[in-house]
Amino acid sequence: MPIVRKLAIVLFSAAVFSAPLRAQDWSVGASIGLTNDVNHRVRVSGFDPSDASAWVDFQLEERALLRGTIGSIKTKGSNAGLLADIDGEEVELPDLKARIDYVNVGVSYQFWEGDYTSGIFGGIGGYKIDPERVAPEFEGFEDPEETVFGLHVGIDGDLRVISRLSLVGRITLHKIFSERNRLLLTANAGLAFRF
Repeated sequence: MPIVRKLAIVLFSAAVFSAPLRAQDWSVGASIGLTNDVNHRVRVSGFDPSDASAWVDFQLEERALLRGTIGSIKTKGSNAGLLADIDGEEVELPDLKARIDYVNVGVSYQFWEGDYTSGIFGGIGGYKIDPERVAPEFEGFEDPEETVFGLHVGIDGDLRVISRLSLVGRITLHKIFSERNRLLLTANAGLAFRF
């Protein structure tokens, strides 16, 4: 079983089994979203539907949350669409793709209370890059398979729908310290449930 799934089970189990001990201190959520590779430039048209994540929040203080997140991003490879010399001929590389699974731990600071809360967050994590296999002539241009360290920062908003259920919107910038130094921007929407 991949490490991401194992960690998801541990995070979810911790939330479920400790909920009766500290009511209202825990929440769980899940979201889907869009990803944009912003290494070279930021374009609104660069967003593709390719991110899914789940998280567990623990309230450290009145306005501070500790958050554990697992997720999976499907994105274009860092060389996708670039020109390359293949056998002496300049060729545009195809849309090389990679799946990036991640596990992050971070802290979120919340600004407003009531039915709507916004916040900023940041933290550290691990990222596993798994490139999609390509034709032999393009093998040297795909992202290398590796497990690396990364950072993330972002903003989020939480709109309470009913007493324990909220709609969540989150924009996250992932800085992945891989051989190709990926920089990905994700925009997600989902639901969170408070215990």
